[in-house]
Amino acid sequence: MKHIKKRILSLVLSGIMIAALGGVHCALAADVKRIALLPFKINSEKDLSFLRDGIFDMLSTRLAKEGQVEVISRAQVDAAMQSTAASGAVNEAAARSIGTRLNADFVLFGSLTVLGENVSIDSKMVDISGSQPTMTFFDQSQDLGAVITKINLMAADINDKIFGRQTQTKAKAKAPPAAQPTPAKRADIHAHPESVLEDDGFIGQGKQAAADSSGIISAATGESQAQFWKSANFKYLINGVALGDVDGDGKIETVTITPDGVIIFRSEGGQFRKITEIGASNSKNLAAVDVADINDNGFAEIFVTSFNPQKTMLNSYVLEFDGTNFTKIVDGSYWIYRVANTPARGKILLGQRPRIGKSFSGTIFEMTWQNGEYVPSADIKTPRTTNLLGLTLGDVLNSDQETAIAYRDNDHIRIIDPSGGALWESPERFGGSMMYYDAPWNDRGQIENKQYFPMRLVVWQNLAKKESEVIAVKNHDLTNRKLTFRKFTKTHIESFSWDGIGLRPNWKTRTMTGYIPDYSVGDYDNDGQDELIAALILKEGAVVLLTEPKSTIIAYELSSPQKPEF
Repeated sequence: MKHIKKRILSLVLSGIMIAALGGVHCALAADVKRIALLPFKINSEKDLSFLRDGIFDMLSTRLAKEGQVEVISRAQVDAAMQSTAASGAVNEAAARSIGTRLNADFVLFGSLTVLGENVSIDSKMVDISGSQPTMTFFDQSQDLGAVITKINLMAADINDKIFGRQTQTKAKAKAPPAAQPTPAKRADIHAHPESVLEDDGFIGQGKQAAADSSGIISAATGESQAQFWKSANFKYLINGVALGDVDGDGKIETVTITPDGVIIFRSEGGQFRKITEIGASNSKNLAAVDVADINDNGFAEIFVTSFNPQKTMLNSYVLEFDGTNFTKIVDGSYWIYRVANTPARGKILLGQRPRIGKSFSGTIFEMTWQNGEYVPSADIKTPRTTNLLGLTLGDVLNSDQETAIAYRDNDHIRIIDPSGGALWESPERFGGSMMYYDAPWNDRGQIENKQYFPMRLVVWQNLAKKESEVIAVKNHDLTNRKLTFRKFTKTHIESFSWDGIGLRPNWKTRTMTGYIPDYSVGDYDNDGQDELIAALILKEGAVVLLTEPKSTIIAYELSSPQKPEF
């Protein structure tokens, strides 16, 4: 009898221990909440199906947290939706059914509706257990570009209200504006690049602005991260800037253009020195410049897009070093030239012949060197009004494929799909060029009909982050583009990367007085790392007022080496 009692007691104790251990395991497992993210329904006249994947990816990264929140894979969600015959708009009952099948704790579903310029997001977060009421989220905006911000806010709301996890986004939204402390006076803090360095005629590698004055500001941290350099001031306008080895010595030169000539500089021994100056004829008015060795002879050609003095027709040319001098290998060309730096094929030449009287028109071609001339080959599919000076190619979507990105004629940036349509468009204007084509009068009594060209766009491969960045200038127009003339008072440069829905900001430079007519990215100082280099117009000058123009060259160190480090 005692033996039986001992055995029963042993079994009871074992059961208690097993139950206890099982309870611990269940408790640990229960700590990890499983979320099923159902594909959002997209209501739009346009094909915006790409947003569905983008929303899923964004929410996955923002909601998942190791050891706390697990996002169920898209493949499992799709399989569960098929097995439950869930199609079209998902309601709360269907969401619960799908969540139960997936053994999920929560199910998030919703819709994105685009009507004209208005965008709305409507979503629900369902607690499968029923212990918490269904959480709803609704927001709207007047542009598609704000979707990223709205998704961020929705994710922050869920993390806060469901999981008790306050994110940086939520904290910033809740926090009252902090009082700004009065900064102590420092001699090395400057609001304007002109005052950063003395006028010594070169960019000194050891001379740099204070980190909190003129460096690159991270969008994530708000902190300044890059070194800043400035050249001496020049008593002329710089219309364009490009980088390349134009004399075949293995070193990068900085090629600039003024309205009436080409000036080449090189950074040597920490000094930015003029190498040569090549004047243009009286029949040319220089508007844009690019550099690339397209004919593959070891000397990068200098492609100059220029007008006649009246700015009524193109009169472009190409320079090349012959071992002694820079000579014209093409002259009197009616082509707009632009070089695109692609990750797979390197630098390629693009060309466009605009229709007479129309600056924003004409087929854009990739051009090759054949029989002593540049000839069009494959055409680049773009919207009808795209001007080549505001277009480039690159891995914009981080998909290992070339994608075109360009300015519209209203200075909004758009990403172009393979068929030539608009995949995405920025909600605000960027660029802002002073270069214009004087089109024929189209109204009785009209004095002028300026058709402004767009600015350059750059797609830069950030090898350190293994992603592409779109870099754009933003010149602030005093007239807000509403008048026939432009007056730019301040400027800055911004960087963006594709996140599946649109271009998210990475960093920007501090705002500077004046405006930027052109910029480029490359190893201008031959130190093995890429820099952002730009021309900055400090003063335009006026013949009537007897005032001289004033411009300078500025540069920012970027973080990615030219070659990957293994």
